[in-house]
Amino acid sequence: MSRLDELDRNSRVALGGAVGLIGVLLLVVGWYLISGEAIAAKQLPYLASASIPGAVLVVCGFLFAISGNTDPDTARRIAELHALLTEAVVDTDGGAAVADASGAEE
Repeated sequence: MSRLDELDRNSRVALGGAVGLIGVLLLVVGWYLISGEAIAAKQLPYLASASIPGAVLVVCGFLFAISGNTDPDTARRIAELHALLTEAVVDTDGGAAVADASGAEE
């Protein structure tokens, strides 16, 4: 189990908000620096170093903040569904049958 799995819901929201805030700050700095340049070739470094990473951080912060919003009952149901979907298929002879991608058993 990774350390990210051990974080509680409030910690995930706080950490996601912090990452998103850093992304917003990068977007603002990138916009400010790009707006001062009239030549497109001089805008490209600011776009690559501030605006694009800022947008990525905003999205990652949002996704991280909402990733811990699963209640325990839903998590239990998802675990049960995963177990049912990944259990071995047993044929009538009692041996495990392996199905290929077309669904035919070997």
